[in-house]
Amino acid sequence: MKAEPVVLAMAVFSLLVGLGGYAWRSCRGDGGGSERAYVVSWLLISLFPVLLIFSFFPQSEFSAGVVGATATGAVALFVFLWWYGTRTTRAAATVDRLRGELAGRTREAEELRALLRLPSPIEETRTYEYVLDGATDRRLIVITGDLRGVKGVDVWVNSENTDMQMCRFHETSISAIIRYEGARRDPVTGRVVEDLVADELRTRLGGQPSVEPGTSIVTGAHGLAERHGVMGVVHAAAVHGTGAGYGQVGNLAACVRNALALAGEVRDGERRAASALLPILGAGTGGAPVEATVRTMVNAIVGHLSGPPEPRVRSVYLLAYTDAELAACERALDDCERLRPAFTRPRPGRRPRKGGKGPRTS
Repeated sequence: MKAEPVVLAMAVFSLLVGLGGYAWRSCRGDGGGSERAYVVSWLLISLFPVLLIFSFFPQSEFSAGVVGATATGAVALFVFLWWYGTRTTRAAATVDRLRGELAGRTREAEELRALLRLPSPIEETRTYEYVLDGATDRRLIVITGDLRGVKGVDVWVNSENTDMQMCRFHETSISAIIRYEGARRDPVTGRVVEDLVADELRTRLGGQPSVEPGTSIVTGAHGLAERHGVMGVVHAAAVHGTGAGYGQVGNLAACVRNALALAGEVRDGERRAASALLPILGAGTGGAPVEATVRTMVNAIVGHLSGPPEPRVRSVYLLAYTDAELAACERALDDCERLRPAFTRPRPGRRPRKGGKGPRTS
């Protein structure tokens, strides 16, 4: 058994060139010439075993069938290896291409989910306190979480419609929470026995079917006094019927100022209310943009705290129930030149600002 040197050299050369071309094409990715490059590479790779075998065994035979055709000898081995290698490479390339497309579509879906993600409720009740420049006793405080977790604020402002019709007890709106928490309830079943806040509100209306947008009406706190330490409730007409649901009133700033002024009139014996809490008015059922609403409310609150007249309510709480509302509050407050943060410790990820120290848990 003696190999032909020239044939053997050609076999090794074809293998090296074929493998080199295959590796080069694989590293460059699936470009426009990939198919042709792989076909040529497998042509050269397929020559290696054929030339090698027939260099040592010139009389050997091989037969193979491809797509219904049968061939024998060196040509058969060459065609079989070329066909099999090319088919396998194409299948692998198709799998790689589909995997790449799937990864790209997955990234696109994740980006869309991030853009369309619904705001997440904040579970923890925290406060972020800002003070008015030149008057440290006047504060705007963002408080997070569910309204039912708030305690110790003198007056709650209810975002109500111009018909002053409070929401049903077991809905999730501010109006529903105030109505349910203010009612007298059965201590065993929790069912409402007497609808105290809504009944008083209807009495205060005096038979009027509705009020003007921005109007505020005060009622007693009733059950809210014992459960949350509230002295009174100010019902602000922040939304009005549009024929297809509710929309935010046009005079939102005046609505905020009216509510805060009326909150200052609330008394519990000799004690006058000094703090009030407002939700983001008209951004729930009213459907108003949160960012623009918060900025309007912050400006109105700062105007109230600045006076004149001298404000009776000197601590105003702004409720941020979701992460989107909290982010909008932070942006609006950070951009307000008349307020500076007075936090107690750093908050990770918060944009640093001179004078800021971090949040505290309420």
